Amino acid sequence: MKKSYVRNGILFICLVLILSMVTGCTQPAQKPVDGNTNKNDVTTPDNNDTEQTSKISEKERVIKVMFGEHPNQPVKEFAPAQQEIFKKTNIKLDFEIVPSSNYEDKKKILLATNNLPDILKINKNDVNDYGKMGIFLPLMDYVNNDMVYFKEKWDSIPDLIKVTLDGELYGFPVIARNEAKNGFGPVIRVDLLEKHNIEAPETFDELIDVLAQLKEIYPDSSPWSMRSGTVKNIQKVAYMLGSGYGDNGIYYDYDVDGGRYVFGPATPEFKNVLSYLNKAYEAGVLDRDYAVATKQQWEEKLTSGKSFFFLDNSGFGLNYTNNLRKTDPDAKFQVLPILANQDGARRAIFYATTFTGEMYGVSAKVKDPDTVIKFIDWMYSEEGSNISNFGVEGETFELDANGEPQFIESYVKDFVDAQPAPYYAIYSDLGITKLNFSLWACNTMTQFQIEKLTGTWSDLYDEYWGIVGSDDAYVEPVMDPPLTSEEADRVKDILASMNTMLEQEYDKFIMGVKDISEYDAVIESAKDMGAAELEEIYNDALARLSN
Repeated sequence: MKKSYVRNGILFICLVLILSMVTGCTQPAQKPVDGNTNKNDVTTPDNNDTEQTSKISEKERVIKVMFGEHPNQPVKEFAPAQQEIFKKTNIKLDFEIVPSSNYEDKKKILLATNNLPDILKINKNDVNDYGKMGIFLPLMDYVNNDMVYFKEKWDSIPDLIKVTLDGELYGFPVIARNEAKNGFGPVIRVDLLEKHNIEAPETFDELIDVLAQLKEIYPDSSPWSMRSGTVKNIQKVAYMLGSGYGDNGIYYDYDVDGGRYVFGPATPEFKNVLSYLNKAYEAGVLDRDYAVATKQQWEEKLTSGKSFFFLDNSGFGLNYTNNLRKTDPDAKFQVLPILANQDGARRAIFYATTFTGEMYGVSAKVKDPDTVIKFIDWMYSEEGSNISNFGVEGETFELDANGEPQFIESYVKDFVDAQPAPYYAIYSDLGITKLNFSLWACNTMTQFQIEKLTGTWSDLYDEYWGIVGSDDAYVEPVMDPPLTSEEADRVKDILASMNTMLEQEYDKFIMGVKDISEYDAVIESAKDMGAAELEEIYNDALARLSN
């Protein structure tokens, strides 16, 4: 929707500023790569053969975008996908890259000072915390009146209403494209189990016994390694152990009262999580550095033979097996069926296969927001998605008979020996997929194609996806309901003090500094600080959505 406040004088100033940004950019735009005109027109929703006759911006426009750089996928300046985007739209993306390990801290500073780039990666908590403060551009008017491709997705995915605040949209969700189902799972060196005639565990208690046997055989090992700190690791294991821990402790539990939101750390069931991790720690099988180990340190232990088990993104085991087999042809990490917990229950949650949990907010101070919104809408089109996930048509991908993008084998073959995996190297080379800037984003779709073209795909991969796909312990994730601004403010107030208190306690119980019986007092403190009110807010919000 065209905004009445955009007048000719302001538009002229904006254009001058934009032109100065383009000419002052650190890396000049490279010559566009020739390619076939895509059949998707940015002004029509149907996929006909109408040729695009105009670009999104009449003049070259620079848009600054900030997101975190994953260590496995370094971000190249003006990579081929961004060159192709520029060629198609006249929009040059200027990435402000922050290491993923520091991204949250950097983002919080920018949000607190309202000093944002044009577009930045956010999440729903940021919407709840800052949506009503005038930092982000309100988007629903644009969705309803100006957008074509995103509006189609908005109308076809009812759950997207859950990313709103008071009925307003403050961030564009990253929507997954043809995503396969997997999730956190227990992954172990099955070759070592076979070598030493150790039966694979079927319960969490058996797991500690198995890891203790491996520790005895390999005394210098740290059988179970973790990454990214205590809270992140509790999030991965808590649901399987009969409790749960969402982004801030609140999570949806299918098994409580037919399904409801629970604040995990304030329940007796959470004691089982801490008790189990303490048991693993006392048995010497949990890495002594579990609370501080980085992703790099974690991977070094798993790929050097120092560690034999992890409970994390189970697909990582495929890459680690490939790395190990360079020196040990028999090495094999493989996911186990979800283990039974102390109550005999097998519980796990798939990753989201539609909404990734990531969003991109637009600064309320952005110049010429109409053009920015038009560009974002194009990014949700097939043409925008193909480029931002496969690169340049005719050079790195082609469309098959069904109109689906397929990587070109001759391009992919150049990355057969690339590290840490061929698909990461290709993503980095092209500037593509969800770890770069893509709004209708691929992950497993592109990964599978590359692995099959490079010969990385093997029976191990078929076995892995077969195990995950047939395991009935997994359930679909529940997307949190939208809150009112008053509810969001109250949630923020409760969590700020309560999680500060809780996060100081977890390691004391895991390391045995405190006996687990003392956690009852922690539960009472959490209740006094608003845990029950927090649950009520989320369950009331969910009930509103159902009415």
